[in-house]
Amino acid sequence: MTVSLKSYKILVISDYREINSSRPEAEIFVNLAKKGHEITILSYPDATFYNTRFRSVGIKVLETHPTKKIALPIINYLRQLIIKEQFDFVHAFNSLGLTNAVWAMIGLNSKLITYRGYAGNTHWYDPMMFLKYFHPRVDMIICNSEITRDILAKNMPWAKNKLTVILKGHDPEWLKDVIAIDRKGLGFTEDDILICCVANVRAFKGIPYLIKAFQNLSNEKNIHLLLIGNRFDEEPIHSIILKSPFAKNIHVLGYRDDSLSILASCDACILASTHGEALTKSVIEAMCLGIPPIITDISGNKNLVIDGESGWLVPPRDAESLSKAILDMSRNKSERIRRGANAKEQIRENFHTDRTVMEFIELYVKLKQI
Repeated sequence: MTVSLKSYKILVISDYREINSSRPEAEIFVNLAKKGHEITILSYPDATFYNTRFRSVGIKVLETHPTKKIALPIINYLRQLIIKEQFDFVHAFNSLGLTNAVWAMIGLNSKLITYRGYAGNTHWYDPMMFLKYFHPRVDMIICNSEITRDILAKNMPWAKNKLTVILKGHDPEWLKDVIAIDRKGLGFTEDDILICCVANVRAFKGIPYLIKAFQNLSNEKNIHLLLIGNRFDEEPIHSIILKSPFAKNIHVLGYRDDSLSILASCDACILASTHGEALTKSVIEAMCLGIPPIITDISGNKNLVIDGESGWLVPPRDAESLSKAILDMSRNKSERIRRGANAKEQIRENFHTDRTVMEFIELYVKLKQI
């Protein structure tokens, strides 16, 4: 599609308080503003970093974000703002923004665009979905993976034309200043093989399969699994770890503000998800840092890594295959370095934020023609 040179007026409702997690989304609008589009953003007052960054590129920031699912004052505020400014498009990136925007925009001409990243918990019989994604006022849902689109299409067959896939791109340059943490400070040597899993424990993350995979490595004294995230110290995962013959080499670090620095010091990242993922950000960050990933080839992630080139792909729910990939990585330094470099290039070439920005503009052109 030929991209229009027209400048659009765009309103964005989202949460930019956490810098690292919101960066792929926030930088879309920074780049759109640089291309001449007029952006207004509703965010939280304490999103200090991005509120300042937005304003530095000419984006108008209104420090007013919805705090309830349906609030008449914010609905009235949004409606009057949209009428006054005559926005071409309104992006509601989260539930609080969406459940208020659908009511504020009834009868208005602005196009309402929302976003769905997580592939699960989407059911046609869930009444809350009709207050969000299934609401007739929604004009387009941007999905972060094909599996997310397919699940939505199955549950909203009456509105398949409202679905599109645009990946939230990244840029390795965003992480160029990340400094790898000193291994000695974590209690490891340069000869140790460190494998990092960054995740909050949920059923679909496949953590029991990950722990089981390491049971087959009990003789590999220099391999260590670092678990970063919430709930690894809760049941049943805590007991599964304690019962593992590899327990001494499994290290629960919990939530860490310096997770990127820890990741940068590792030899590989690993994710054993069984389903439900849509381009896992922690894997992308590892790839941006040149850290090779070992992941399951589930829908949503399998196109992220080229097996044998930019990482290792294994079947889900297969601890033995995970073990083999871990051993292959740990015993071949040159190969993990090669795949790590290729992983970084994979993001640069195929999952870059510049592509995301162009696809957003193409979507705007398409919606203007409807």
